[in-house]
Amino acid sequence: MQVIMFDRQSIFIHGMKVSLQQSVPEVDIHGVSQADELWTRLDKTPEAILMLDGNMDRDFCLWLLQEKSERFPLCRVLLVASDCNMEWIKDLRRYNVLAVVQRDSGPDKFSLALNSVAMGLLCLPGDWETAQQEANGHELQHLSNRQREILKLIAAGDSNKQISRTLNISAGTVKAHLESIYRRLDVKNRTQAAMMFNDTHAH
Repeated sequence: MQVIMFDRQSIFIHGMKVSLQQSVPEVDIHGVSQADELWTRLDKTPEAILMLDGNMDRDFCLWLLQEKSERFPLCRVLLVASDCNMEWIKDLRRYNVLAVVQRDSGPDKFSLALNSVAMGLLCLPGDWETAQQEANGHELQHLSNRQREILKLIAAGDSNKQISRTLNISAGTVKAHLESIYRRLDVKNRTQAAMMFNDTHAH
C-alpha cells in the first residue's frame, strides 16, 4: 500500500511511519511538504493514497485537492484534521476524499481508515455519511431517466462506446448527456459522477 503524507510537521510524518508500519506491515509511506514533491511522487505512483494535513490554509488545501483531482483522479485521500467539524471539510467529497481522521487519533483509527480508503470505502466522522447520501440523492433527482440510465452504466464501468451500443444512441449523444450530467451533479469527470451514484446506492 503506497501512502504519501503531505504534512508540514516532519515529526508527525515520522511518528506515523513508525506506528503505521507496526499495524499495517505492507504500508509504504513517503513524506512530502511541498506541492512539487507531491506531483513528482504521484507521477511515480498515481494510485497512492494521499494523507493530507487538513490544518493547512484552507485555500491551499482546496487548490491542492483540485489539482490532484484533475491530474491524478485515481489518488484517494485521507484528510487529517484537528477539527473534523470545519464546514469546508464537508465539500471535500468531490475531490475523492474518502476519510477524515482526527489528528490526535490512535494508530488503530488511522490503520482502519487507510484500509477503508484502500478498498474505496468511506470512513467519515459521525453523521456525515448519511447527510452526504441524502444530499447526493437529492441531486440525482434532477436527472432525466435517460441520464440516470447513462449514470448507472458509467458506475458499472462502461465506456461511451459501450453505453451507445447498450442504449442504441450515438456516441455524440452519450457525450452530450455526460456533459449535462456533470453540470447537474457539479462534478468534473465520470469517476466523480460514478462515485456520487455509488454513494447514493450504497444503502
